[in-house]
Parts: sequence; structure tokens; C-alpha cells
Amino acid sequence: MFYRPMFLGVMLVIGTLCSNAQTGAAPANPAVRRNAVVQTPREDPVDVKIQQALRERDAIIRNLLERVQELENRLNVASVEAAPPSSAAPSTPSSSSSTTSESRLAAVVNNSTYDAAERHASEALDQALLVRGSLLLPNGKLEVDNTAAYFSMSSDHLTVDGFALLPVLVVGDITSQRLRRDILIHSFTARLGLPKRLQMDFTLPYGYVLNRTVDANNNQTTASQFGLGDIQAGLSDQLTVEHGSVPDLLASIHFKSTTGTNSYDLQSAETSLGTGFNSLQGSITAAKSSDPVVFFGNVSYTKSLPAHHTIPVSNPTESGQTTTVGFLRPGDAFGFQLGSVLALNTETSMTMGWDQRFTRQTKLNGVALPASYLVEGSLRIGTSYTYAPGRMVDISFGVGLTPDTPNLQFSVGFPFRRTLWSSY
Repeated sequence: MFYRPMFLGVMLVIGTLCSNAQTGAAPANPAVRRNAVVQTPREDPVDVKIQQALRERDAIIRNLLERVQELENRLNVASVEAAPPSSAAPSTPSSSSSTTSESRLAAVVNNSTYDAAERHASEALDQALLVRGSLLLPNGKLEVDNTAAYFSMSSDHLTVDGFALLPVLVVGDITSQRLRRDILIHSFTARLGLPKRLQMDFTLPYGYVLNRTVDANNNQTTASQFGLGDIQAGLSDQLTVEHGSVPDLLASIHFKSTTGTNSYDLQSAETSLGTGFNSLQGSITAAKSSDPVVFFGNVSYTKSLPAHHTIPVSNPTESGQTTTVGFLRPGDAFGFQLGSVLALNTETSMTMGWDQRFTRQTKLNGVALPASYLVEGSLRIGTSYTYAPGRMVDISFGVGLTPDTPNLQFSVGFPFRRTLWSSY
């Protein structure tokens, strides 16, 4: 009787353990395992691409935040160094950042706070504006521009020595003359950015001029000259910085010397490389940006200083006198320029503009010389390309649309920049 209940208890315990082991064990049937693998959900390719794009976006945002933080740290250091000592209690960081956010943004936009990468991204656009006088170099920057320019001019003259009986009948000698002039000028221009938004420039030109004259009898006369041209120097100042509807305004003044050989001091078989007159030129330039285009306009006035020069004369009463000294007063000139610069990408820009110039009559001993009033107009197209950091190539092509303008104008420049001192 005692062993029977014990045996039943042991059997119940063994049965309970076996049922628990069967319930927790994995199914041994392979078909069940295959069904379990098949039922596992697959990843959607669209979801994978979305997740990858989100990761790239987050990386870009982190990069931008790091750059903004770096600029803020740089500006904070500069403001702390420039701020005078004060006994007032310092403000909290949150209030300081909120009150100076607009000033920091304006400082970031200013050219003087651009870092190297940002300056490199706009070098092609800046170069096109610099050559055309619509932008100044930052403080401490030096640019040397090595430019070669070619000009081609042609004119036909018809001289009548006699009198007209009828509108279609002329009695006397009719002489025709054809003039062809080729000019090749090589110039070095140095520009230096100065404090207080000033810029100084200096131009040294030299070149070669070839004149070919053909008369009615097909006799050709050739005259050429190689040497130094008229050296000029100038100073530019930025009056206003673009903000809102107000454009950039730049004022400049240039002085041109008489270092080149002029037409009044020529010997035989020579032609002029200079004008023979000192001159002062003042100009005002405006530039307005509308990304990715910058529009610019320029007005200028040139005052040529009078001078005494030896000129040829033809006096029938005094056959021995062939030259005399005359007082020449060149006519003043007024000009304007309109154009635009398009940034095609970070390395290339395209320029299109129109140049117009009006020159008053020249006077000899107080008497105006006939046919000395000049009207010059040309259409210009150019491009600038940055092929290395600080090194560019600037190409310009012009077509003269008036008789007083060179028919063809072409120039190639290779400017490069260096930093002489830090601007901040």
C-alpha cells in the first residue's frame, strides 16, 4: 500500500517533464524550417535607396553646420579682439548670438571674410569684373595681368584737288588712298588691394605698329615702330557696397603720361605708339548682381592737357618753311560702357558689353581742325576661365561698328594673384 502512491507520484513527475521538453523543442521536420525561412519578409529596394539618400542628406547638413560653427568661432574671436574693454556684465551666450546674427551674416557675405574655397569658387566672375573696372581686389591682394592685344584698322581716303561744275562733274585731280594699320600691344598691369576699400593700379604697355598705305597707282608705303607706349597709373575707391536695391559704386581716377613715341616727333619710316598729350580720366562704375548674372555700367570723362608740338605746314609764300610750332588742344572725351557678366560655373564666366566714346574737335592755335570729331563704338564679348587656384585666362573679342573704331579687337590675358598680407 505504501509503494503504490509513491510509484504514481514518480510517474506523474516524469510525464510532466517530458511534455515540457516536447513543447520547448524546435520542430525536427525540415519542411517546417523551410516554410519559416520563406515567410521572412524581404527588404524593399526603394526603402534602401531612401535610407541611403537620408544618410547623405544628414552628412551634408552636418558639414554645413560645421562650416557655420567655424565661421561663428572666427567672427567671435575677431569681435573679442576688436571690442574695447567694458565694465558691464557679459551677456548670456543665447542673447549674444541672437543680437549679432544679422551682423555676422553681413560679414560672411563681405569679400574680406571669404575663405579660400569660397574665393576660388568666384574667381572667374571676379576676374571679368576686375578687368572691366567693376570690382576691387581685397585688401592685401596683388594681381599681375600679362595681356597681349591685337587691333586692326583700315580707312579709305578720297582727295579732290579742283572744283565741281555739276554734282556729277569734277574738274581737277582726284586722289585715293587706302590705309591699313596693325597694332600689337603687350602690356603688364599690376593691381594692389589697399585698406579702406582702395585699389591702386599701374600699366606698362609696349608693342609694335605697322602702317601700310596704298595710293591710286598701287604704290605701297610701309612704316613701322616698336617701343614703349604711354604709361598710366590710377587709384580706385569703393563708395558703396551692394545692399538691397543699392548697387556697388566705384570711383576711379587715372593719369596717362607721354612716354610713347607720338606722331609729332616721328622720323621717316616710323609710326606713333603714344598720343603726345598727358590726360586725366575720371569714371564712376555701378554693379548690381542678380545671381548668376552681374550687370555693370560705367561713365567716364577724359581731359587731355594741351601741349606745343612741331607740325608740318605748306605755305606757298614761304617755300623754305616746312614746319612750325603749334599749340594743340585735344578735344575732351565722354564715354560710357554697359554690359553683363554671366557665371556659367565656378570656373568659367561669360561677358558681353557695349563701349561708346565721343571725342570733341581738336584745336590748333585756337582754330578747330576739320574731321577731328570722333565717335567710337564697339561690341565686346569675352570669357574668363580659372585653370588653377589663383591663375586664370581672360579672352576678349571686339568688333568696331563706327568708322573711327578699330575693325577688329582681340586680347588674351593671363593674370595671377598673390596674397601680400592678411586682411584680418
